[in-house]
This record gives sequence, C-alpha cells and structure tokens, in this order.
Amino acid sequence: MIHTYNLLYIIVVAVIVLNLQGCKHDLQSDISTQGNLIFHLHTMVDTNAVFKYDSVYIMSGHRKISLSLAQMYISDIQLVKKDGSVYNMSGTILLKTLENEVYQVGNAPNGDYKAIRFSVGLDPFENLKTSFVKSDSLYNKPLMWFGETAQTQGYVFLNIIGKIDTTTNGVGTLAGMKPFSYKIGSNANYKQVVMNSVSFTIQPGQSQYVHFMIDYNMLFMGIQLNNPNNLTINSIADNTTTLAKNICNNIPFMFMLDSN
Repeated sequence: MIHTYNLLYIIVVAVIVLNLQGCKHDLQSDISTQGNLIFHLHTMVDTNAVFKYDSVYIMSGHRKISLSLAQMYISDIQLVKKDGSVYNMSGTILLKTLENEVYQVGNAPNGDYKAIRFSVGLDPFENLKTSFVKSDSLYNKPLMWFGETAQTQGYVFLNIIGKIDTTTNGVGTLAGMKPFSYKIGSNANYKQVVMNSVSFTIQPGQSQYVHFMIDYNMLFMGIQLNNPNNLTINSIADNTTTLAKNICNNIPFMFMLDSN
C-alpha cells in the first residue's frame, strides 16, 4: 500500500517532469520556427570586385578610380515575405567595410521571402548616441565621426575616399587622378534601399546567405567630376548642399543582387 506522503511525492515529481517536457517542447518549437540570415556584401566599382585599397580599377568608358576607404552603416533591416508580411530585424546594425564581406543579420522566421529593405546610416535615435558600452562598439569608430569625438547627430553614414580620373571623357593618366572624399550623414540623408525580387527561403535551424554587390561607382552618377567643388563633402554643413543630396539620392542604385 502506498502511503499518502509517498503518493503526494509521486504526483509532485510527475507534474515537474511534465512541466519540463512542456518547456522542452516549447523551446524546440521556437528553434524550429527560425533560421539564420547572413548578408554577403561584395565591394565593387563598376564590374570590378575591390579586394584591396589603393588599387586602380578601370570602369566602363575607361575612367580610372581607386579607393582608400569605403564603408557604411546599414540599419533598419526589414524582410518581406511572399505573402507581403514584413519582419523587422530590430536592433541589427552593420558596419560594412572593405575588409569584411560576411555579416550576421540574425534569426528570422521560416518561410519564403521576396524582398529586403534597409537603410544606409543610423536612424535619428541611434545618431544621438555618444557613449560606448565597449571599446570595439560599432559607434566607437573615429572614421565614422564628423569631428574628433562622437557628437549627437554627428555620425558619418557612408564614408568613401579615393582618387578618380576627372577628365570629361575619362581618358586621363594615373598621375592626373584627383582625390575625392565624401562623408554622407545627418538625419536628412538617412536613405532607404529597397531590394525587390530577392527570392530566398529561411529554413529551420539553417543559415541562409543573401549576396549583394555594392557598386561605389554609382555614387558618381550625374556628378560633374571636372568641377573641383564636386569632389569633397566632409562636414555636416556640406551635407546640406545640392551635391550631397545628389550623391545621397544615388545610394539606392549602389546595391544589386548577386546571383552567383
């Protein structure tokens, strides 16, 4: 005969086991509804893949260009499913540099996706931050500041420095290439990019790569390069000019899907 105390003990243990099994099932359920999204971002100038700073590349029309710095913030990443629903990758901010091509975006729900939206830069809230949790913080990057220290609304969203052939027909010499420097920033220049027809599937517990090409040559569309005043944007004040607005409007054209 089972004593009342022993019977109570058995019941308590049984309830605990069932609860643990229930928790385990829930955890497995959470894992089984998500996969990992990774961006593979290739730095390009025209059809040339850029692997090394200060190398000279020849673009269409024979115009020469070299990059000594090319990096940008990417934030506000949104994934659009085939049914039109949108999943926000909240809190994900990437600092794309030439040195790194692979970036962890984070976990996303399983399913078929048809588009990706994101913005180049930091949103107005993030652009206010001036303190860093640790020394390697995404915000503790002097190359991405307009001043010597981090300032409110003072982050550079896109920083590109290099040299380019500024002759009208793009037939100048290597020695004749002129330096350029574009630091795009300020809340007004926080630019959204919409990548449609990006077909990919997130599968449970698996990593899915999406490959983009970032063509820095596209920033020069419509820019009169033989005008020396069109080669420099280095301050927040410079970002209010027509030149800055034109370059900012070119940003969405930089991004192309890499089908390889």
